[in-house]
Amino acid sequence: MANIPYNERLRRARSSNGLTQENLAKKVKVPQPTISSWENGKTRPNKKEKDLLAEIFGWKTANKKNDNEAGSDGSIGVLGTWLSKTRTEKNLSVHELAERSKVSAPTIYNIESGRINNPRQRTIKKIEKALDNALSADTKNNIRVESTIEGLGEFVDFNPHNVDELPSGGGIYMFYDVSQRPVYVGQSSNIRNRIKNHEPMFWFKSPIVETGAYVQIEDNTLRKQVEKLLIKFLKSNAVINKQNVER
Repeated sequence: MANIPYNERLRRARSSNGLTQENLAKKVKVPQPTISSWENGKTRPNKKEKDLLAEIFGWKTANKKNDNEAGSDGSIGVLGTWLSKTRTEKNLSVHELAERSKVSAPTIYNIESGRINNPRQRTIKKIEKALDNALSADTKNNIRVESTIEGLGEFVDFNPHNVDELPSGGGIYMFYDVSQRPVYVGQSSNIRNRIKNHEPMFWFKSPIVETGAYVQIEDNTLRKQVEKLLIKFLKSNAVINKQNVER
């Protein structure tokens, strides 16, 4: 769930929307070098310019203290920006898109709010088909690169309450609460089956468990080592692990 600086969000949003710096400059009514300066992080747009950029890219303009808070235009990823903009252009509500794509409404909400930045490829394909609009190859590559942990693999987000999104195979997985705080770390040779075992537990519900993410790791020894390391790093944040509740 890494936050990306505003200038990089701007560059990616412009690129994913097929705009040159000159194109965007005309829309915002500023010189092209100004766009370049924003994207290089040398200067920042003022409030009026930010609002206009938010309108152009379909960013939400909720008042936040800084650009990196979840839900602000600085923290919604490329995918969330594209999805919100495209869905609005198609005049679809979240629930209408959910029905059409067979992707749950909470997953769509979480993508658009920036809580889910890299869902499974099958989820993206369902949404693209429902919207009749595909992400560019460059945008997909940006999402993949941003979410890849060198030496381990791709960090993939999922909705733990939707059985269709549960990952199969072995790996490390993590649950986040409604405030995006990590609350549980687990590992299994079959993540899907392991998560299904959590379902009857009293804690396996929103807002305690809101979203999830995983990295596929087939090696059993490595999985256990990474799980142990993450629990130590998270300390008291991994409340479900630390409280020794039935898991």
